Amino acid sequence: MSGPTARLRVWGVLPDCYADRRVAASTVDAAGRMVALLVAPWVTCSERGAVSEPYAATVVVVDGDDITEVAIPELNLRFPKIDALGDGFVLVAARCRMPAVPAVRTVAELEAQIPHNGRVVDADGSTRTTFHAGDGIEGLMTDPAGDIWISYFDEASVCAPHLAPRDPIQPPHRMTMSLPGLIRWTATGDPAWYATQDGCGPSGWVDCYALNVGARRVWAYPYPGFPLVEIDQRGVRCVRRTSVRSASGVIVADDRVAFIAGQGRGPGADGGYQVTFARIIDGPVETTTTAPLLLPTGQRPTTWARRTVCRDNRMWMQFDDGRTWYTLDIE
Repeated sequence: MSGPTARLRVWGVLPDCYADRRVAASTVDAAGRMVALLVAPWVTCSERGAVSEPYAATVVVVDGDDITEVAIPELNLRFPKIDALGDGFVLVAARCRMPAVPAVRTVAELEAQIPHNGRVVDADGSTRTTFHAGDGIEGLMTDPAGDIWISYFDEASVCAPHLAPRDPIQPPHRMTMSLPGLIRWTATGDPAWYATQDGCGPSGWVDCYALNVGARRVWAYPYPGFPLVEIDQRGVRCVRRTSVRSASGVIVADDRVAFIAGQGRGPGADGGYQVTFARIIDGPVETTTTAPLLLPTGQRPTTWARRTVCRDNRMWMQFDDGRTWYTLDIE
């Protein structure tokens, strides 16, 4: 992409043979494959206020002309999210019922009440492990190293295992964490890093508005300050100020950055995205130019994105059609 243009192109479309199934979750994984979680039309796992019984699902992976199907016979995840993890998959429920108040009296009682709304699934669909991923999940992404990155919005909370060195006298325990922002989990569903406990990071992680999980770096864009936070396996590397507010996507190529943000939320504003191009120059992120986000037809989208995935210098978006992925990249 050269100059101040921001035109999407079609990345891929779910084959017509799945037209009779509902897309409950979908993403583009670290290898660029489309991954979709399909359910029967009557399954209500993605509807507000609806309570689903365990339901059958099929994971479909589209890699060019190659299509792989994996059956998962029983899921009980509400508002599911999915990504590939090694030869299998990781799934989470974006919403779950946290332990009741008043607080339980023992660790055993707490463990019994904590919902395991995360599931790691093998290539044959069998469950490898389950774990508590927390309530109020914004996004789920995995990286090539096999770690799981979960971002959270402003109503989030998680009963998280304490990461401090273990006391030989006191047993391991959990802490109730509100506004966790971003957590890196291992492939076995164990927390490895909390954004809110990293002293090099920003003071607030109320809502992780945008997340970019790349091959070697992760970039986060949290509210309220909207800085661009650079993260590696050791934690936060750098926090850079930005002038862009409320972006839902960020893509990075060396010192070049693009923020994708909606313009207005009033009548007729749906789909009015603006792309702000910027550079990283020894400190704050400095904006250079802007351009409207356009569909391949040259028209603006008519709806807000249903799903957005950012990895390194590329972003993928889905709009009203949950079977089609569009992409935008910078070089």
